[in-house]
Amino acid sequence: MIRKTFGLLLIFLLSYFGNSFCQSNDSIKFYSLSNIVVTATKFGMDPKYSPNRIEIINIKKIENSNGNRLADILNNSSSVFIKSYGPTPSLKTISLNGLGAEHTLILLNGVKINSFQNGVVDLSLIPIENIERIEIANNGISSIYGSEAVGGIVNIITNFNNKIGPEKNFSLKGNFGYGSFNTSRFGLSLDNRFQNISVGVYYNNEKSDGNFEYYFDSDFGQALKKRENTAYNLYDLGINSQLFFDNSRILNIYSAYSYQNKQVPGIETGTPPSRTNQKDRNWNNIISFENIFSENLVIKTNLSFQNNLMNYGIQPVINSYYKNIVTSFSPELQIKFSDFDLITGYSFIHAFLKSNEVEDKSKRNQHAIFFSGSNSVFNNLKFFSSVRIDHFSDLRRNALTSRIGLNFKPFEKIDLNIRANAGNNFRAPTFNDLYWKESGNPNLKPEHSFNIEAGLVSSIAFLIPVQIEFNFTYINAKDKIVWIPQRNLLWSPINIASSESRNFLLNFVYSQHLSEQLELELTSGINFINSKKTNESFQGDPTKNKYLPYLPLESIKLGLMIDYKNLGINLFYTHTGKRFSDFENKKPMGTFNILDGNLTFNTSLWEIKSTLKFEVNNITNTNYQTISGYPMPLRNFFLTLSINY
Repeated sequence: MIRKTFGLLLIFLLSYFGNSFCQSNDSIKFYSLSNIVVTATKFGMDPKYSPNRIEIINIKKIENSNGNRLADILNNSSSVFIKSYGPTPSLKTISLNGLGAEHTLILLNGVKINSFQNGVVDLSLIPIENIERIEIANNGISSIYGSEAVGGIVNIITNFNNKIGPEKNFSLKGNFGYGSFNTSRFGLSLDNRFQNISVGVYYNNEKSDGNFEYYFDSDFGQALKKRENTAYNLYDLGINSQLFFDNSRILNIYSAYSYQNKQVPGIETGTPPSRTNQKDRNWNNIISFENIFSENLVIKTNLSFQNNLMNYGIQPVINSYYKNIVTSFSPELQIKFSDFDLITGYSFIHAFLKSNEVEDKSKRNQHAIFFSGSNSVFNNLKFFSSVRIDHFSDLRRNALTSRIGLNFKPFEKIDLNIRANAGNNFRAPTFNDLYWKESGNPNLKPEHSFNIEAGLVSSIAFLIPVQIEFNFTYINAKDKIVWIPQRNLLWSPINIASSESRNFLLNFVYSQHLSEQLELELTSGINFINSKKTNESFQGDPTKNKYLPYLPLESIKLGLMIDYKNLGINLFYTHTGKRFSDFENKKPMGTFNILDGNLTFNTSLWEIKSTLKFEVNNITNTNYQTISGYPMPLRNFFLTLSINY
């Protein structure tokens, strides 16, 4: 252990002082990396040259969307289905390729933030302040990222300047908003850069009565009601800081704290809800150091610390707490040759959970090493490969994963790229699975899957410029963990379930500047999801070959953006198809169509820019639920004034 620690410390010190050892001060060469896509293979590339589909949600799309939480932004993606248990800040989880939230890896600046307690991330806990872009990788890549990277990956990238210069760059932004259900929001952000130091700070507060209207289906027909026990108060505070030793050595510091105090109404049964309250305190810290020795050699090191506490209570019966502490360290080495690129890295994670519901032995040390390479065989054909091995101290097991992929451009003068990849992926059992008091199963083994993805992307400019994407994903998952009743009347998890997912995605994007003052963008996506359970939990199990609950068999998403002079119009349409709320598919949930939109108006006076944004959610006043028993609000409004200096 001493030798390993010394070796890791040596890598970090070399990455810091390496340029000083290799070059004299009067001959230092400066290198800078552009803001490029790194999610899928950790190599910078245009998304269309990746072996799998990558969707980019840039800052403009984020600012043009309704809402101010990560789930609101991701919900506009055609490849994503959000399971929502109510409006902000109710629990919101993600589904990619017909799998659950525990099979989707969520990264923050490349660092895993999935909970070791239950494997998921509550997307309502993450504000959009300070997010520069979001990258969505369509398929699993456990061979690079490890556990949870089964159905796909979402990487949240915060705003770093990535530039060095003598000039000052100061900006101050404030926003004030008010809307339905007595909801108010206040935010303030400050950015300042001078020479080799850059600092950005943000703060926002939102509170609401949350008592939205909805229709309840009773024996006497539909009745208009108001949701009770739904008030909340949220605070978010964060800082982004960069220190440029020179253009080749950059230290990034990110720290964000989120506090949510909210009432939880629970399932709507027609009776008054219990007095349930939940408090979340999340503190995420990431320090990364990047040393660019040359254009062909880069060393990067990440250090992270996460301290997340949740208190859940139903007065006077239940008072539960869960404190998750995670520390990680991950150095990476990137080498580029003329026709071959290599990235290798080591990852160490120490995680433990303190809770009155889970046993005290909820601890894990996770070691991993990975290799990822890309090779250009010809100018129009590129191969990708990666392999990773993980070791889990509490499971006393190893997990070996690998993947191969390619990207082929068959015609020189036609903008068409064909991509494909195949590999195995896994998900490690969570602390809840292993150590829940009186019910956990310490003998669980990791879930695993075999994934195949194939697709194409092409840009056509015959009459109008259109980008077309087609994608097919197949996932065969086995040893999935499910909780079933035991003889002692307690539920316990076992590795018994298996499933198959076949997903088709068709995307169209039209984007054009029609004039200097008019910009138009139209996006459309159709997603067909066929995800079924393929095993029998017992002889004659009626859930075999049935659709997994809550996943729509098809979904359609449309987006329209119009910018004309100082006016902006944004519309978002979602069609959610048939789905079931039970494993036997006896309880179908009806389809629904939702239309959201906003109007923005921008003005400038001297150095002050102002934006007035009027949002309308559920314009058609549709009565709907994404999860059975959790109604969503009818038509509601929000008005925001932003002032930027």
